[in-house]
Amino acid sequence: MSQDQVQLVAKTQGLLHGPLKHVRAAALAAALLPLASVAVSPASAQTVCPSGGATITGFIWNDVNNNGIQDAGEAGISGVSVSLGGVTTSTDASGFYSITYDNSAGCELAVQIPNSASPSPTDVGSNDAVDSDGVSDTTGNSVVLLTVDSTHTIITDYDFGFFKPSLTRPGTGTPGYWKNHPEAWTLDPIVIGGVSYTKAQAIAWLDVVGKDKTTTMFSSLASAKLNVAFGTDPSCVASTIVLADAWMVKYGPVGSGVQASSYAWKIGEPLHRLMDNYNNGMLCAPHRD
Repeated sequence: MSQDQVQLVAKTQGLLHGPLKHVRAAALAAALLPLASVAVSPASAQTVCPSGGATITGFIWNDVNNNGIQDAGEAGISGVSVSLGGVTTSTDASGFYSITYDNSAGCELAVQIPNSASPSPTDVGSNDAVDSDGVSDTTGNSVVLLTVDSTHTIITDYDFGFFKPSLTRPGTGTPGYWKNHPEAWTLDPIVIGGVSYTKAQAIAWLDVVGKDKTTTMFSSLASAKLNVAFGTDPSCVASTIVLADAWMVKYGPVGSGVQASSYAWKIGEPLHRLMDNYNNGMLCAPHRD
């Protein structure tokens, strides 16, 4: 193969094993398109890189809950400047970048911090494929990652999360949404009324329909907590969540048999109704499409 073909294969493999595992197949062709890059003056390298070329790929996304993990539904950020070894490019419309450079010029990978944003927590959890890499530099204007390890091995696939409150927040989901979209949960386990439930346990309770009002409260409270954790506007429901949690501590746990005619539900029903309206997109956050 020609040098251009070798580089294209390298880019494709990097994308397939890196950021493309987070996109739908329908976006595959667009994500594989080569990205334009512009030569700039070489930056000062902190480490001398081995000779030859390298291709680095990655995904830059809006970390709406600022947890340092690429959660389902968190979108990429377009137009973010990425520089490496004297070459600069920008993320595409979906937040992906691919950059090939002469690594003899330097090995510092730098990502410009978007306006009004801050870097996500770094290296959260045990799955390096979905966490945020890099740390802020001394200027506070970019996040920096050296691409050469102690054995001088070039590594590909670096992702960067940024928390940017000014970006559009996601909409709310109903109990039915959360029951049918377990992949979107960012809380596992989830704590309701001081009791910890695994995702599977919580989904099983969301599926329960009956006269027991602790299941009604559980459904609206768990959904409200999941919506807030996912990044929706919590301003109109935060205090209600606290009160509903206290109600579940006193009258729960879920499955305790609180009746609709009880004094307990006379206190609890207004809390449930407010959270239900929030989950249905009727208050401070729109409903999820």
